Amino acid sequence: MIGSSDAVSIDGGAPAHQNCYQFQLLSQRVFKNIQLKSLSDHELEELEDLVKQEKNSREESFEMVELF
Repeated sequence: MIGSSDAVSIDGGAPAHQNCYQFQLLSQRVFKNIQLKSLSDHELEELEDLVKQEKNSREESFEMVELF
């Protein structure tokens, strides 16, 4: 790891390659320190709803309004 350009420090201070660390996070289903595997079905559904709401709020809407 010494001199490696893609080295990162993971929890506990251990070194790892960036690609290896990202693969580990994906296999554990971790995103931004949220461990998705640890969520209950209800919590996962709530998270899904929040993500959908956020995505919808970011979409630009250009509806034409008809004036009479």
